[in-house]
Amino acid sequence: MIFLLLLSSTSALHSASDQFESFKLRANKTYSSLAEEQMRFEVFQENLKAIEKHNSEGHTWRMGVTKFADLTRSEFVSATSGRASFPQAPTVPKMEDVRVEDLPDHMDWRDKGVITPVMDQGMCGSCWAFSAASNIAAYAQIDHRAGETLKELSVQHLVDCTPNPLHCGGTGGCVGAIPQLAFTYASLFGLVTEVEYPYTGSDEAGCSFDATTTDVSATTMGFETLAHNDYATLMYHLANIGPISTSVAAGNWGAYFGGVFDECRYDHNVNMNHAVQLVGYGTDPEGGDYWLIKNSWGDMWGMGWEGVEGEEKDRGFMMLKRETETQCGTNNFPLEGSACQDGGVESVHVCGCCGVLSDNSDPVGAQ
Repeated sequence: MIFLLLLSSTSALHSASDQFESFKLRANKTYSSLAEEQMRFEVFQENLKAIEKHNSEGHTWRMGVTKFADLTRSEFVSATSGRASFPQAPTVPKMEDVRVEDLPDHMDWRDKGVITPVMDQGMCGSCWAFSAASNIAAYAQIDHRAGETLKELSVQHLVDCTPNPLHCGGTGGCVGAIPQLAFTYASLFGLVTEVEYPYTGSDEAGCSFDATTTDVSATTMGFETLAHNDYATLMYHLANIGPISTSVAAGNWGAYFGGVFDECRYDHNVNMNHAVQLVGYGTDPEGGDYWLIKNSWGDMWGMGWEGVEGEEKDRGFMMLKRETETQCGTNNFPLEGSACQDGGVESVHVCGCCGVLSDNSDPVGAQ
């Protein structure tokens, strides 16, 4: 029996080791020393155990080996946090007369040809800029460029050049900001394309855009904010107007591999630490109603990556639980990711799974 236990243990170790080698190759991971590699392997093994345990428990969503499989949860949160906020802004009034049951059962703005490809923010807290650039491109296509090729706008332009003097959602660049600042910047200076100003995943070089000599490909007239924590207004907007830049609590998303994610608790602090693009909604036969989210963590994350399940177009996307009966929680530490410094905000009431209903905005007059 002891021999069999040792054999089983050795076999499991070999299996984890093989998976780790495959993971390093697929995720293009290299480490600075053998000691660091051993430490990452140990973290990887613990994450494998968590994945196996979760997937054996019959949840509506599945975990898997994503690009974050060698990070601890705290490292993952620190690496991906880009934050969001609640600045003063024009607010779309709550739509009291919206009948959700009269809206389409399904909406996916990818089908309209207005959603740019998924990219990878890397170890830079630039999710706010990805969310904003994707949304500006979408509305420019929806409002003014029907029939023309969808333009992929420069995220790096926003990362390098968008000022953040009030430290909303961070101090700017790779240390975090908010999509609303990006929309405002685009209204003043415009944006160039990804080809003209490619993404580097760093903010060390500084802004290299000269508005006096450079033609831009897109501008806005500012932004608007939807009524906070209002399910019907958000549903109507997605069904009839366009996609949305939204703030979410993404601390548990690292190993998401498919299905309808529902693991955000309302009786714990709801830390709004990430910005994404909300591109639609629908109903999954197994997991139920969902919001469709475009993320900025590359295609080695999310539904259907590497052909495991779903379609190739789903790589980098997520289904997040959509609750018709709104539930709410509290973000008790907004300065850690959801407020402006010296804004006087001590806590924020947030609703929807992972706070998805709480802070939603879109660019106005994109062209």
